[in-house]
Amino acid sequence: MLAPEHALVEKITSDAQKEAVKAYIKEIQSKSDLERTDLAKKKTGIFTGAYAINPLNGEKMPIWIADYVLATYGTGAIMAVPAHDERDYEFAKTFDLPIKEVVEGGDIEKEAYTGDGKHINSDFLNGLGKEEAIEKAIAWLEEHQKGEKKKVTYRLRDWLFSRQRYWGEPIPIIHWEDGTSSAVSEEELPLILPKTTEIKPSGTGESPLANIKDWVEVVDPVTGKKKGRRETNTMPQWAGSCWYFYVILILITQKSLPLLKS
Repeated sequence: MLAPEHALVEKITSDAQKEAVKAYIKEIQSKSDLERTDLAKKKTGIFTGAYAINPLNGEKMPIWIADYVLATYGTGAIMAVPAHDERDYEFAKTFDLPIKEVVEGGDIEKEAYTGDGKHINSDFLNGLGKEEAIEKAIAWLEEHQKGEKKKVTYRLRDWLFSRQRYWGEPIPIIHWEDGTSSAVSEEELPLILPKTTEIKPSGTGESPLANIKDWVEVVDPVTGKKKGRRETNTMPQWAGSCWYFYVILILITQKSLPLLKS
C-alpha cells in the first residue's frame, strides 16, 4: 500500500490505470492529513495495476494507493494486514480484498483481531507470538539480504506550539542580532508577562507583546553590547494544563508538609 504522494506511484502505475490514479490523487490533494487518517471516515483508494512480491513467501500482492497512508509518516509505504489492523480491515472490506488470518484468537468474519496470539498460515513463523515472530522475520530478511535492519518510527508529529496573543506562558527565548538564539538564564525564571493596559494587535502578525518594547528589547548582560529581542509568541493553554500539577506538588512539599508532619 502506497501513499498517493509516494514517488513510486507514477513509476509503477500501469497504463490502463494511469488516468484513474491521476484523478484519485487530484481528489486527495484537497484533504488534510487529519481528514485522511480519521478512523471514523470511509477509507478510499485505487489499484495501481502493479504487483509486488512478498519476499518471505514469493506471493504476488496487488499494490494499492490509500488515502490513510501518509508520505510524511514512516516511508509512505505499508504492508497491509487486513485481518489484524482496523483500517486495513475496513479498506479490504470496502474493496472486496482477501483477508488472511495470520494470528489466531479472533473472529475475522466480524472484525480485525489486533490482540496477540500464535501465528498461523505463516510458514516458519507458525506457533510464535507477535513480538517473537517480528524478530524472527526481520532476522530472516537480513540474513537473506531482502530487507534492512528494523527502524522504530514514532507517532510524534510536528506541532504548532506557539500562539500570537498576550496571555499565555511566555517562551523564555531571546533572539540576538547576530542570528543566534538562547534561553534566558535560570535566575530570570519564571519569566513573567509584562503588566500593561495597552493590549493591541501588533499589525505584523506577531503577538501583542511585540508592542511592549521595554520588555521585548534586551541587551546581553555578559557583553553589555549585543542587542536582542525576546520571543513574543506565547505557549498554548495546553502547556499550563500539563504542568500545573507540579505547582501543587511543590506547594504541598514547601508549605503543607511541615503541618502534616506536626
